[in-house]
Amino acid sequence: MTRQILVTAALPYANGHIHIGHLVEYIQTDIWVRFQKMRGHRCLFVCADDTHGTAIMIRARREGRSEEAVIADMREAHLRDFAGFQIEFDNYGSTNSPENRELCHQIWSAIRRRGLVRQKDVQQLYDPVVGTFLADRFVRGTCPRCGAADQPGDNCSSCSATYTPADLRDPRSVLSNAIPEIRTAEHLFIELEQLHDFLQQWSQEGITCSRKWHAI
Repeated sequence: MTRQILVTAALPYANGHIHIGHLVEYIQTDIWVRFQKMRGHRCLFVCADDTHGTAIMIRARREGRSEEAVIADMREAHLRDFAGFQIEFDNYGSTNSPENRELCHQIWSAIRRRGLVRQKDVQQLYDPVVGTFLADRFVRGTCPRCGAADQPGDNCSSCSATYTPADLRDPRSVLSNAIPEIRTAEHLFIELEQLHDFLQQWSQEGITCSRKWHAI
């Protein structure tokens, strides 16, 4: 019996090069996909550059370039590295592509029509010098549990405690070394649990692309 199998792997960020840890996953996945194709199955291996995130914005600012220029250079480097290890994708795209933008628009519009988006104010650390909210990895400080210095904003490498960046003592922004401020920002949350039955059917029974988001 011929199977139809859709395979992907972790999307590499467009703010840096592929390293050996990345390659382990892609090589293993490529081997498995080739095996399935040799068995006569229709197996598609798709992936893309993840081009969204603060790290890309910060790198572009530091290098005096546009985000698009950084993304374009890293895409060429990623594809060259993949080709050097004979990793073959049936489609390798970008989260910054017009196709992805259109599909995301369709999905988001369908979710909003169903009232599955909840608005909530969230407190986050904000760098007043750079002018941006700070993700966990852009904050370092003293662990609130054991007192170890220079720890990241999500967990302590010394005592393994987990926390939020706001819990750190004497926090500093790694972008500017400024003392972060606590600011409130509006966030939108998708109530994904309400889509459980639909996603179960779509992933297991293969609802066609033209039908899937109309079915929400």
